[in-house]
Amino acid sequence: MFTDLRGFTSFSESQPAAHVIEVVNDYLNEMTEAILGHGGTLIDYMGDGILAVFGAPLDQTDHADRALASSREMLETRLPQFNQWLTDQGHPAAFRMGIGLNSGKVMCGNVGAEQRVAYTVIGDTTNTASRIEGMTKGQPHMLFVSETTREWMEEVPDDLELVDEFAIRGREAKMKIYSIPDPPGSLPLAST
Repeated sequence: MFTDLRGFTSFSESQPAAHVIEVVNDYLNEMTEAILGHGGTLIDYMGDGILAVFGAPLDQTDHADRALASSREMLETRLPQFNQWLTDQGHPAAFRMGIGLNSGKVMCGNVGAEQRVAYTVIGDTTNTASRIEGMTKGQPHMLFVSETTREWMEEVPDDLELVDEFAIRGREAKMKIYSIPDPPGSLPLAST
């Protein structure tokens, strides 16, 4: 799972640094709770982006279902709570986000230097998940789910629908991408 908060960089440019940290911490707290609450492993924060994995380091046969459930909680509960918190703080800003899910084999473990080691996941599956998340930019869907994630699901929900086949950078064949409808009341896709 890769996530990214849409429009946060522009928002940050107009805010004092201490306030930017407060806002991003509130956002990351909301999303982290959704990940951990569904048995995910938080790998890294990248500014307002998040990398998480389901099914590692502990095996979970329902990892794809957990990843989708976490994504659904982010979009239906956590993002609206975060946007309401911003409104309560007197900010007119509200955000959309992007989430990319991909499933497959990854290499996971502790990597780094003698001075700092971190648990991570690497490989084509991880790279593709990042690219899928990036493809949500400019799309009417905040969540993109790869065909492999759909195939790993123990229970495919009725509202998971095919969006289209997309060319993904670094891959020869197009990939089928699925999504669920954005929750009612979600911010509309902004024009650029």
